[in-house]
Amino acid sequence: MDDQNKSQMGAWVLGALAAAALGALVLILLPAPSPTLPVVAVAAPEATAPAPAPETAPETAPETAPEPEPVVAAPVVPSFDTFRLDPDGSIIVAGRAAPDQVVDLILGGAAIARATADAAGSFVMLATADPADQPRRLSLLADPDGASVPSRTSYMVAPIAPVVVAEAAPEPAPETTPQIAPETAAEAPVDPPAEADLPETETAQITPAPVAPPVVLETGVDGVRVAQGAAVLPQPNVALDAITYDPAGEVELTGRATGDSEVQVYLDNESVAAAPVTAGGDWSIALPPVATGVYTLRIDEVDADGTVVSRMETPFQREEPASVAAVMAEDTARDGFEVAVRTVQPGSTLWAIAKESLGAGILYVQVFEANSDLIRDPDLIYPGQVFRIPDIAQ
Repeated sequence: MDDQNKSQMGAWVLGALAAAALGALVLILLPAPSPTLPVVAVAAPEATAPAPAPETAPETAPETAPEPEPVVAAPVVPSFDTFRLDPDGSIIVAGRAAPDQVVDLILGGAAIARATADAAGSFVMLATADPADQPRRLSLLADPDGASVPSRTSYMVAPIAPVVVAEAAPEPAPETTPQIAPETAAEAPVDPPAEADLPETETAQITPAPVAPPVVLETGVDGVRVAQGAAVLPQPNVALDAITYDPAGEVELTGRATGDSEVQVYLDNESVAAAPVTAGGDWSIALPPVATGVYTLRIDEVDADGTVVSRMETPFQREEPASVAAVMAEDTARDGFEVAVRTVQPGSTLWAIAKESLGAGILYVQVFEANSDLIRDPDLIYPGQVFRIPDIAQ
């Protein structure tokens, strides 16, 4: 081989070695290939309907606490402080109401006087009750043109008779002196006639008998009492003024006594009840249940030491409520009935009173207008006497 071929062969070999070295260098510098992972087919999720949106409650306005109702003050009920009724029908009333309140005085359903209370709530009225042959209810009515608030206390007024005015006796005619003709010379003088001896006469002085004030019963939440016209006792003594039957048939005794003592009640000499005497001299006692019949009722006024200072005694007839009601049935059946009264015997009257302000029903009240002979001497023992028993069952 010639030198030329040898040099070509050597260049080829060198080129091949260089190419190999270059290839190795490229393999070294290239990053190693990552392993091929198998491809796994993933199923696409099934299409689903969108979930419905949760229902929401309709928006409401926030609840607010109710506004408190304004506090309305209770109306002031008018009341009596003083009441007086004269025989001629003149009335004096003093009482209390709300300050500056208009108050009417009502008699038999009609207003007979009006007054306005002062800043302290006090008022006074002067009025006149016309004559009437029937009893009437007298009461107060505050704010008559508005709320119309009636009084809790009423007065039951007995019939008022017209006042009879006695006519004055005619004045006697003046005495006249007889005229004497003038004397003449022919006539003899005439002596004046002698006065006849006439008996002296006295002019009778007629004094009208005092007229008793009408009987008045006071009714209220505490029951019934005789407010005016009770019998005048000849001496200080315990007195029985009234016996009251309520709609349930319960019996209450009311009366007067002389001091701040107490009264004790006996039926057939058996003690059944006691009660104190008020500062005004009144007392009231509810009797326990007793069978119908006639009893000897004794009432003793006892002082602080237990000494009997006065006594009264009378028969007491415990009536059936139906029997009492039968006496006044005709009166209580009238339209607009409020109060009625009937004389059951001299000195004793029976009243029927509609309990308008106290509830349904009728009160029956037997009033003793003359009971002075019921007084008993507490130092003596008397047998029972039967008198003043009204036979109201007939």
